[in-house]
Amino acid sequence: MDIHHISLLTEDLELNIKFYTKTLGLRFVKNSVNQAYPRRRHIYYGDFMGTPGTVVTFFPVSPFQERVDGDHYWSGIHFAIPRDSLIYWRDRLQNNGFKPTVDSKHILHVLDHDGVHIQFKERSEELYDWHINYKSDIPATKQITRIIGTDLHVPNIEKTAQFFTDLMGLNVRDQKIVLGDREEISLFETPSDAPKKRWGRGSVDHFALAVESSEELHQYWDRAQENGWTRELLTDRGYFRSAYFIEPGGCRVELATINPGFTVDESLYNLGTTFSLPPILEKDRKVLTDFYAEKNVNFDEVEPYTGNGYINNQPLKPLKGDVKNMSNK
Repeated sequence: MDIHHISLLTEDLELNIKFYTKTLGLRFVKNSVNQAYPRRRHIYYGDFMGTPGTVVTFFPVSPFQERVDGDHYWSGIHFAIPRDSLIYWRDRLQNNGFKPTVDSKHILHVLDHDGVHIQFKERSEELYDWHINYKSDIPATKQITRIIGTDLHVPNIEKTAQFFTDLMGLNVRDQKIVLGDREEISLFETPSDAPKKRWGRGSVDHFALAVESSEELHQYWDRAQENGWTRELLTDRGYFRSAYFIEPGGCRVELATINPGFTVDESLYNLGTTFSLPPILEKDRKVLTDFYAEKNVNFDEVEPYTGNGYINNQPLKPLKGDVKNMSNK
């Protein structure tokens, strides 16, 4: 089972867009709303195609309080970067006003504007073809390739591990939930005297794992009921179908299908350029458009891609990952 996406809360959308698209070089792939609360926006970043496994999403909430993680929370984003690109990323982050550090395991650490802990780990893989973000100034040989993990903090590691093992058939070794292709969720036990959780800027709403089909998604949904795990919601998000669960520690876990994808309502060249709504909210488009217009939000932050697969007008040779064919994620 591979990673699908991670969703977080941000206070300052302008700074968020600047960091994740300009500094990190991800593409702004979908400009939408929180389907549960449509008067709150939902922003999606990823590789050029918005491939599952590369997607990071944010719900802007402003003004927002400081978060208190408490005794159960997801924490951080672990990105894979190509081999021999760590120094490039350290320098790039420093030049953009951040304070990255490199630990003894050769992992680069930095905090974004919301205090989200981001890790960069070198892997023998590179983006290729239309996975490369041609709208970024970052060389293809240096671009972030995908998400490879996160941290999960819970009161009882054993119970949480049982949830992932029993429901999803995942192995847990050395307090790590083993996912596909060297991806993992690291488990940490929170202290018994942890403060009460309070949502705030940088909080992780949920972490999503990928399934191949709606049929498989329903199998997990039914299995959770049979085995007594907490189910929250089964729904069609338009770009994928989702099932949400609450693991024993209290954190939200999503399973999401890899199809139909973000090009269901926008072309590859136009991803992120329009106000995208799933079919369930299409009837409310005018009401929502008027609501956001009053707040001077016109969903026009993104320009279409008009090139032909070039960065800085220089042709690129397609690059294939040494580890896997990323187009299959």
